[in-house]
Amino acid sequence: MALPLGETTRPSLMHNRRFQQLLPFTPLLLLPLLLWKFLDTSQQSLTAWDEGLYMWRARLFLDQDEAWTPFDQAHHKTPGHYWIVALSMRLFGVSDVAARLPFVLLALLSAWLVYEIGSLILSRRAGAMASLILGTSYLWAVYSRRISPDLGYISFFLGGVLLLVQELVKPAPSSRQFSHWRLYCAGILFALTIFLRSALAVLPLMGLMPWLLRQARGRRILMSPWLWLGLACGCLPTLVWVGKSIAVYGITGFIEPLRFPLKKATETGFFLSGFAFYSGAIFVGFLPWSPLLPFAVTSPGLWDNQDDNHGQNMVHRRWLLFVVPVTMFLLLALTSSQHDQYALPIYPFAAMLIAVDLEHRLANSHAAKLSRERNRSMGWRSLQSIVAVYCCLASIILAFCFGGGWLIIENSDTTLDRGKLRLLLILLSSVWLLGGLMVYCPHRTLRQRLKPWITLQIFGAWLVILGTVQLGFVGNYSPEVKAFLQQPDLQNTLSTTPADLVKMDGSTIAVLLKVYGPIMGQSWSSFHEFKARGSGLAWIRESDMAELDVPHSVLAQGHGVLLIRRDPTPTPW
Repeated sequence: MALPLGETTRPSLMHNRRFQQLLPFTPLLLLPLLLWKFLDTSQQSLTAWDEGLYMWRARLFLDQDEAWTPFDQAHHKTPGHYWIVALSMRLFGVSDVAARLPFVLLALLSAWLVYEIGSLILSRRAGAMASLILGTSYLWAVYSRRISPDLGYISFFLGGVLLLVQELVKPAPSSRQFSHWRLYCAGILFALTIFLRSALAVLPLMGLMPWLLRQARGRRILMSPWLWLGLACGCLPTLVWVGKSIAVYGITGFIEPLRFPLKKATETGFFLSGFAFYSGAIFVGFLPWSPLLPFAVTSPGLWDNQDDNHGQNMVHRRWLLFVVPVTMFLLLALTSSQHDQYALPIYPFAAMLIAVDLEHRLANSHAAKLSRERNRSMGWRSLQSIVAVYCCLASIILAFCFGGGWLIIENSDTTLDRGKLRLLLILLSSVWLLGGLMVYCPHRTLRQRLKPWITLQIFGAWLVILGTVQLGFVGNYSPEVKAFLQQPDLQNTLSTTPADLVKMDGSTIAVLLKVYGPIMGQSWSSFHEFKARGSGLAWIRESDMAELDVPHSVLAQGHGVLLIRRDPTPTPW
C-alpha cells in the first residue's frame, strides 16, 4: 500500500531543513587545515622575505613602545598590519606562532564572510561551497598561515562588501531609506583597509565601483553622507600616522608611502607585463579550482534572465562576481608588478563564481541536460568536458613525475624535498583521475554523477592542502636556521646581551637573526662602527672574518655566520 504524499516527503523535508541549519558552520571544516601542526613550534618557521621583516618591524613597536613611528627613517607602509602582529605577540609572547595566529583567525573570518555574501546573492549551499573552495585554493591556504597584511585587509574589505550586499539585497523596511549603521560601518571598514595595506588597498575598492554604479540604489549609496562619514572616521588612523610621520621624518614621511607603490607598479619597466604574469599566477595559485573558471564564467546561472523572481540577484551575480574581479585583474594587468599575492582579493570572487556554476548544475541537472540537447554549442560545458580537462592535467603531471621532466627537478638547486613534492603531485593527480572514473561510470544519471564528483573535488582539495602542510611545504620555511638559533646554550647567551649585526643588512640570514634573537641589537655597516659603538656580541659573516681586528672569541658558527664575543682590551701598564 502506497504511503500518503505528506508522509513520504516529511523525512526528506526534515533532513533538508537540518542540512540547511548546518550550512553556516561549513567554514569550520577549514579549521583542521588552519591548525594542523600550527601549535607545534618545531614545525613552524618563517620566510625571511617577507614574514621575517614583518615580525621584526612589529617587534620594534613593542621594544620601543612607540605605536606610530618606531623606525629610524620614513617607512613606506602604514602601521595597521604591524599593530595586529604586535598585539598578538604582546598577548601570547614573542614567537612565530603568536605572530601568525591573527591571520589564521582572519582566514576563518574571510571564509565565513564569503559564505554570508554567497548565501545572500546565491543560496546557502552555494555560499558553503564558495567558502570551502576559497579555503582549499593553494595560495590562499599558504597565506592563511603566513604573516602578511593581505588576509587582514581582504577580511575588512569583504566585511564592507557584505554590508553593502545586505543593503542592496535586503534593504531597510522603507526602500527609499538606507540603514545608516550599515553604510557607516562599511565606510569604516573600507577606509581601514588602507591603514592595513597602504595604497594597494585601493585596488579592490576601485573594483567595486562598476557594481555600485550599475544600479540606481548603488549610486544613491555612493551619495549617502553616512557612507562618507564612515570613510572619514576610518581614515583617521591613517591621517594621524601621516601627520606623525611628517613631524618626525619631514616631507619624506608623506612621499615615501606614495613612492613605494608606484615603484612596485613599474618595477619591471615593461608596460602590461602584468597581464601574462597574473594570468599564470591566478591559474597556479587558485589550483585545484582554476580549471573550473572558464566553465564558471559562461555558466547559465550567471547570465540567464529566466528567473524573474530573483532578477535583482542576477544583477548582483554578474556585476559583483564577474565584473568586480575582472576590473581588479585589468588594473593589475596595467602594471608591470609581479607579486602573486597582489591578486589575492580576486580569489573570494572566483570562489563564488565557481559556486554559481556548481549550484546551477546541482539545482538544474535535468534542465541543464535538456538545455544542452537544445543547444549543442554549449556542449563543451558538460561535466564530462570538465572532467576531461582535469584528467588531461593529471596525465601531464604524472608524465612529468615519472618521465624525463623530473630530471629537471632532480638536477636543479631547489631546496624543496623532491620526494615529498612528487608524492604531493601524485596525490593531486590521483584525486582528479578518480573523479574521472566516477563521472564516466555507466548506468548513472547526471545527478548521481555530479554530487559525488563535487564532494570528491572538495574533499580532494582539502586533503591536498592538508598534505602540503604535513609534508612541510606550508608553514615551515627555514627549519635549519631556526633550530640553529634556538639551541639552548646559544639562547642563554643571546638572552643576556644584545647581539649586533655587522655588514649583514639586506641578507636573508640577517632578517632571521633579528627575528629569532631574544634581544635585538644594532646593525652596523662597518667593523669600524662596531668597534667604536657596538655591544659585546656580534653576528658577522664567515667571509668577513679577516676584517675583524678586535680581540674576540667565537661562540657559535653555522649557516655562513659567526657569533663572536669581544674580549676585554688589555689595560696598558
